[in-house]
Amino acid sequence: NKHVGYIELNNPVKLNAISFSMWCSLNEALEGFYKNSSIRCIVVSGVGRKAFSAGADISEFEDNRSDVQTIESYDNASKKAMLLLQNFPKPTVACISGYCMGGGMALALSCDIRIASEESLFGIPAAKLGLAYGFSGIKRLTSIVGPSRAKYIFFTAGKFNARQAKQYGILEEVYSQKDLNQKSKELVNSIALNAPLTIKSAKLAVDTNPEDNLGVEECLKFEKECFASEDYIEGRKAFTEKRKPLFKGK
Repeated sequence: NKHVGYIELNNPVKLNAISFSMWCSLNEALEGFYKNSSIRCIVVSGVGRKAFSAGADISEFEDNRSDVQTIESYDNASKKAMLLLQNFPKPTVACISGYCMGGGMALALSCDIRIASEESLFGIPAAKLGLAYGFSGIKRLTSIVGPSRAKYIFFTAGKFNARQAKQYGILEEVYSQKDLNQKSKELVNSIALNAPLTIKSAKLAVDTNPEDNLGVEECLKFEKECFASEDYIEGRKAFTEKRKPLFKGK
């Protein structure tokens, strides 16, 4: 689908552990998709079935996280990527197979929607490694699962399965491994066929704090754009003619 952008974490030998260079490449890919007006949805996945991502590439820690300057460079790259993903104006979907741990889970949580295979495993082992988990990552998890569950996940540093992750609200759907890719394609294709301006407006409204006056004004502006768009005319026309609408995002 020409309207869908795909990002794959490609480090299968290390269960797609995310290196500094991978964070940088992720930033570049997101910036490229941001400039591409034809893209209506992004899918993030890991190469192979064993892992979405096992987290940060621990083997790099000695080189990249052993002094203040390199720690800052590494953390800035990862924080920038997750912020770009969270603030991306179009829908983002994490398609998870296998391990989704630590920084990999933070990346998945930065997406709008998460689906996974039945065999997927989740966890945030920061407390077993003695490292601090990023503030924004903790708040992101808390906003999804609630404060008590977030504390439980961080304090125990244990693993939990896909069924539990769906129960916690982390996943929207869980599929068999053989069905995951097909279901992922069906999901993103259905999103890409819907009205882009409506989706953009809805995403902004969901993510905007009601106390943020400027943000609320921006939401109201997008509402007006939807009603003034050609797509709104097309949607009504298609409904009357009992056919599928062809939205153009304008």
